[in-house]
Amino acid sequence: MMRLFDSHSHIQEKPFAGDIGDVLARATRAGVEGIAVCGFDAESNQAAIALAATSPILVPTVGFHPHDAGEVTSAMLAELESLARLPEVVAVGEIGLDFYRDLSPREDQRHALDEQLAIAVRVAKPVCVHSRAAEEEIYPHLAAYASSSPLPGAGRPVGVMHCFGGTLEQAQRYAGLGFLVSIPCTITYPNNAEARRIAAGLPLSALVVETDSPYLPPQELRGRRNEPANVRSAVAGIATARGMTAEAVADATTANACRLFGVRVPEEAASL
Repeated sequence: MMRLFDSHSHIQEKPFAGDIGDVLARATRAGVEGIAVCGFDAESNQAAIALAATSPILVPTVGFHPHDAGEVTSAMLAELESLARLPEVVAVGEIGLDFYRDLSPREDQRHALDEQLAIAVRVAKPVCVHSRAAEEEIYPHLAAYASSSPLPGAGRPVGVMHCFGGTLEQAQRYAGLGFLVSIPCTITYPNNAEARRIAAGLPLSALVVETDSPYLPPQELRGRRNEPANVRSAVAGIATARGMTAEAVADATTANACRLFGVRVPEEAASL
């Protein structure tokens, strides 16, 4: 059985309230050994931590999404740092810039991003980055962060570009900073040639996979709720793009996710 790690989900949210046990059981049967439960505001941060405490395959992250940047106060950032210091919290995120929807003023987005990047440096944890229509604009922020992070000295990635929607050339720049690039189930969409180009063009050591559940289901499930078991579709998409077996991609991306989040590397993946 493939050993899988879903590096980004929101399974603490309402769409899963009625059947989270079944969702986790299906994930386990599919070979999922790790799921990052990603916070994006004060309520979801607490919910991610609470849900992760119920299962050994779950790890929580905490952060403020750029959509909410205009509402983030210094007190909220102080609380975020306290949460980020908890040993069970594995990353700061989901944070970033979203210049597609622009739901918060851009200067507020930049300020919230920089403050959270500084928190990640202080707590020595990686970041989960949301970048939409801002792949060039976010680069200076992340470059400054990467140069300050203590993680490279420990042989760890500085973060992950969640559900990366830029070009291969942009992805290569972020990989050069020490970021992993996350490939979602949308690699299976017929018109998503750039995701397949990224999957084939980056080193396998720079890739992880995700579902972004409940969003972005694979092609065969479009219109339905996504869930962590479907991360195997992202693995299959990468395997096809690279001309590799799905098992080899699963082992490598699982090892990469474990390295990113500082959690146990499964025995098979550790030998890669």
